[in-house]
Amino acid sequence: MVATLALVFAISNQSLARVWAFIDFGSGVVSLLLLTFTVLWGLAAADQFVLDPNHRLIAQAIHRGTAVGGLGFLGLHVWSKISLGSTSVQAAAIPFTDGAQPVLVGLGSVAGYLFVAVTVTGAVRGAFARKGQSRLWRALHMSAYLAWGAALIHGLRAGRPVADYVDLGYGLCLTAVTVVLMMRLAQGRTKRPGSSKKEKR
Repeated sequence: MVATLALVFAISNQSLARVWAFIDFGSGVVSLLLLTFTVLWGLAAADQFVLDPNHRLIAQAIHRGTAVGGLGFLGLHVWSKISLGSTSVQAAAIPFTDGAQPVLVGLGSVAGYLFVAVTVTGAVRGAFARKGQSRLWRALHMSAYLAWGAALIHGLRAGRPVADYVDLGYGLCLTAVTVVLMMRLAQGRTKRPGSSKKEKR
């Protein structure tokens, strides 16, 4: 009986250690991946050449869902780093105040604030429906690209050295966003016949 309890306790400790290891290292990676998907699906939702209106609605739903998931893992990432003593509450809340890596940790903080701002403005898009405010909403929403770039640099260079597969994953994220963004910009120069201004994001 005692041996069984000891074995269960040991297994529980090992499992807990693995969970903490994932939270410490993996939560930030998962957050960046989800927010990368958010950017990609946001670009897809704005497409008027390949997707029909129903498909764009699905893309928008995925775009919002991955944004919420990405912010959830972002919060877990920040909490774990503070809990494990990797950074302080002040450094996380006030960009560029970390004692060890002010720039890299600061970029993470800036990215977090921008992602939250983009998500909030996306959720209250109706508040920008008045004449002249759609451009303001679009400018605020496009700051997601700045946030994503800052998060990518933060993820690659802040903290411990990453494995080759993580570098590869980040490289694929960069390539995917760049390619889809270039396609979106190219499409923006050619208006699809019959499309209306109201359909544009």
